[in-house]
Amino acid sequence: MMVSLRSITYDELKKQISKEDKIILWSCNTCIKYCGIGGFDRMVQLEEMLKADGYDVIGKELLSVACLESIARHHKMDPKKQDMFNEATVIITLTCEDGHDAANETFKDKKVIGITKTVGVGNFTMDRGPVLTHPFESTGLVQNEKGYTFPEVAEKCNLYPTFFDDKVEHKNAGKTVTITVNGKKINTNEGEVLLNVCEQNGIKIPHLCYEKDLTSAGACRLCLVKVKGQRGLVASCSTKVADGMEVITEDDEINHYRKTIVELLLASHEHNCLYCSKGNPCIAGSCELQGLVRKYEIDSTSFDKNEEVLPVDDTSPVLTYDPNKCVLCGRCVRACEEIAAQNNLGFINRGSKTVVAASTNKSMDQSDCLTCLACVFACPTGAITEKIIHYSGDDFKETKVRQS
Repeated sequence: MMVSLRSITYDELKKQISKEDKIILWSCNTCIKYCGIGGFDRMVQLEEMLKADGYDVIGKELLSVACLESIARHHKMDPKKQDMFNEATVIITLTCEDGHDAANETFKDKKVIGITKTVGVGNFTMDRGPVLTHPFESTGLVQNEKGYTFPEVAEKCNLYPTFFDDKVEHKNAGKTVTITVNGKKINTNEGEVLLNVCEQNGIKIPHLCYEKDLTSAGACRLCLVKVKGQRGLVASCSTKVADGMEVITEDDEINHYRKTIVELLLASHEHNCLYCSKGNPCIAGSCELQGLVRKYEIDSTSFDKNEEVLPVDDTSPVLTYDPNKCVLCGRCVRACEEIAAQNNLGFINRGSKTVVAASTNKSMDQSDCLTCLACVFACPTGAITEKIIHYSGDDFKETKVRQS
């Protein structure tokens, strides 16, 4: 993980833009996200701050790997976004310095503003959080076994360890509305996604197809809730909050529907959960489907199981696609389009024969895959995984299958 810290204040950023500028926020979805100063949430936060101060933010672009100039060019050339990029006068990059350079090279006709400084390579620790383990020589820091916490690096390098100041980051640009969820009053911004609002307030709603970094699809139907005055159940992932809305997120009827959906997913293929690298509930990013199986205490499915085993696409040097573990949530398809700007993945066939395929049903190595891993990060199960660890033998011994 490349470690970057914030290099300017919010006020210093505002001095570089004007109220007449048309601003696009541009961020990476990998290293900078885990440093706490990039990613989709930070772009939303910065957008709200700028809009509250009267600046015109016309778009947000989340990239799988911002330091790859090829991916930056793919985003720029996306025909659906040509008008936005043509209108823009300023690009604010929430990326490492390499990502900023890639954006600068891609948008030579725009003003490109960076807010970070890259200080080296780091990793995560269980007790100290993210740390800088291999500082650049320019920082003046000496490499040590424990590494440096971000506050330590910020103090020594005259940088900032977090996003923006608390007194600034909580500015609210939208109209505040009040909704009631399971009898609890919640104040939020008008137009926010209901599922997000619930989860931000500690109310968990099961879902598979929804990912806040991506557009809503409303495909898996696990997030169905009851909204007073609306007929039937509604998908909370594609429902916007409105003042006075009254919501029930869980009762016997809703849980019955959700349990039935999970059982149908389990019956759709032979998932081979026992041999799946995402099967450990203690590992971050573990299988979301298995999490739902445990939540609803499902030990079997009442539906006839599809025993057909589909071939695994292992042709890519970087990732593996196992359609037997796929739940057709579409997150990989949307990530490939929206985060990688590649449109390499899509659905083929119909009905029970539907699978995800690359390009025009080619093997992954023969497709236009950029191996940026946007699909891997988006996948809720073990259907698309990075080809690093392979489990074999009765003792599940880990074996590295490619050099990183």
